[in-house]
Amino acid sequence: MRSAGEATRDRILAAAKDEFARYGVAGARINRIAEAARASKDRLYAYFDSKEALFDAVIQQWIVETTEQTALRGDDLPGYAGRLFDDYVAHPENARLQEWADLEMREQIADSDARIVTLRPKAAEIRRGQQEGFVDPSWNAGELLLVITDVVRSLATAPGGKKSGERTVAQRRQTAVEAVRRLIRVSPVEDAPRRG
Repeated sequence: MRSAGEATRDRILAAAKDEFARYGVAGARINRIAEAARASKDRLYAYFDSKEALFDAVIQQWIVETTEQTALRGDDLPGYAGRLFDDYVAHPENARLQEWADLEMREQIADSDARIVTLRPKAAEIRRGQQEGFVDPSWNAGELLLVITDVVRSLATAPGGKKSGERTVAQRRQTAVEAVRRLIRVSPVEDAPRRG
């Protein structure tokens, strides 16, 4: 059973996630977060010593949850793209939060930052996929992950509707999965020219 303190902290994180997804760090207001969380500013600062520390905690929680739900595997990056697409569609605040996190990223990011900690095993999984022949080995694993994320996020958040010519969510998802399939396609090895 969770304590009252844990429940308050969870409410603060949920309210902060909504606030940061809308306004980023610079535009977010601690007063609004505290009010939405039904907590005082003093209580909020008892858990998080600054707005930046609160943002980092929100990012870390979001990364852990998304990583668990989307499960990147080196032998199935198109499947990962589909799961990530579904997550962005189900939770558009995650896509906005990621955009803010990208914008707010400091020039030098610490090795202990949640984004770096989470990137390492994903990049290792992509390298495993490269070694096993599922992913084009010419890609830098970290850069490929960034490309996949940006392609999927762009398609998941693209406007869609019932107007003529607009693509459905299912069509955009299929495009994201196919784009990743083509990005990672391993080219057949061409025969080396024969000499003499």
